[in-house]
Amino acid sequence: MRRIAVSAVAASLLVVALPALGAGDCPDGDWFCEPAPSPGPAPAAPPPVPPAPSRGGPNEAPPSPPPHASSPAEGEMRFDVPPPEPPRPRRRRGFREWGLNLHANLGLMGGDDRKSPNADMNGIGAALRFRPIPHIAIEGSVELLWGTDYNGFQRFEDALLVNGLFFANPRSAIQVYGLAGFGFGAAYLDSGLAADGQPVLRDETYAYVGGQLGVGVEGRVTRHFALGADLVGFLRWRNDRNARREPEFIDPETGKTTNTSGGGLVRLGATYYW
Repeated sequence: MRRIAVSAVAASLLVVALPALGAGDCPDGDWFCEPAPSPGPAPAAPPPVPPAPSRGGPNEAPPSPPPHASSPAEGEMRFDVPPPEPPRPRRRRGFREWGLNLHANLGLMGGDDRKSPNADMNGIGAALRFRPIPHIAIEGSVELLWGTDYNGFQRFEDALLVNGLFFANPRSAIQVYGLAGFGFGAAYLDSGLAADGQPVLRDETYAYVGGQLGVGVEGRVTRHFALGADLVGFLRWRNDRNARREPEFIDPETGKTTNTSGGGLVRLGATYYW
């Protein structure tokens, strides 16, 4: 018993002395030199994780309604759906229109004593019209005419005209417009024969450049179909290589010559729009 008591006393002294001896020998920062934490209250156990709800169980409560759900009536699930947004106003489509025009041409010539008594030229024509805005349109047309000209010779003419059309009342069913533009043309003359059978002149080809002004009216039968008529007056100058040497018009009384001429067209036709 004495030995046991001595051993217990010695062990107690050794336990007390070890920390003091090791404090000066351990380098700072080592895990075994840090003092043991003071005993404290035991940490609280984490809350238990609720089990995932199973579907279709007879004794389970129904799932909670979504955030926007209103209290449903018995046996009915109802949700508060936000009202739909008001429809945005539709942007109005810009006005743009194409038209194809076919027309008949009635030629007009000045009336004086020097004009041939049987002078008369008529023909046909076609035009492509683009109308980007209601008040304005751009039109290119091809005009064909044939018959007896001012001097009494047989003549065939073709012309390319480019016009701007300006509508005064584009919202009306019957629309009035003015036109202005320029054009290029050519004429082909057949030689006439004198009483003795000799040709009066050799076959000629003339070239022209000029401008025109006019007014017109157009009535819409339907949205895509219209009937119209216009009066076009033109002034033109002959500009081919023989113009100066052999002028087109010669006054027999005064001997004056000129290559400037004018006239008019009455155009009656129909236009298909799309």
